[in-house]
Amino acid sequence: MYDKQTNSLWVNVTGRAEEGPLKGAQLELIPSIVTTWKDWRQRHPETLVLGGLKRGGFMGSYGAMEGRSDEIGLAVILRGNARLYPYQALHSQPLVNDRLDEVPILVVYNETTMTTYVWKRQFKDKVLTFSKLNEKDDEGRPLFIDRETGSHWSWITGRAISGPLKGLKLLQLPSHPILVERFAVFYPKEEIFAP
Repeated sequence: MYDKQTNSLWVNVTGRAEEGPLKGAQLELIPSIVTTWKDWRQRHPETLVLGGLKRGGFMGSYGAMEGRSDEIGLAVILRGNARLYPYQALHSQPLVNDRLDEVPILVVYNETTMTTYVWKRQFKDKVLTFSKLNEKDDEGRPLFIDRETGSHWSWITGRAISGPLKGLKLLQLPSHPILVERFAVFYPKEEIFAP
């Protein structure tokens, strides 16, 4: 892709300018979610959708991701370092306590909707370790618990709903789905998560 102001060429996967006056510049990556329309609408009923042309293909249609968990993963990029969490690996381990670029992270995956959230699992100097609960919130969605305080957390909002940390919210980190083979091309020296 290119920007109209300088005609610099950018790589959409990395957010980095590879050619032109802005070569070497890095766009700030922001958190986003890829989910089903039903799940999104349930959580954000006030959402408006702009009309446009429907396009097919991997990223043009959410349904195109279904049945391809062996080919697609979630890329998490922090300060230029990246790690891929293949959906196939997340099927067997849907909650991952990990570190990337010395940042403690939590990857939470819902196989039904193929929705994945990435949270920073640290408050000030306290790192939290999470595990899945068999309990659900008022809307029937799974919860997770931190070992350090026993607080219960919503995996969708990242907010503690009970316990000593009630009301606090985890920081959502940038991530995006990508074909496993493309990740290897753009980040050849970075790791691919395996449980």
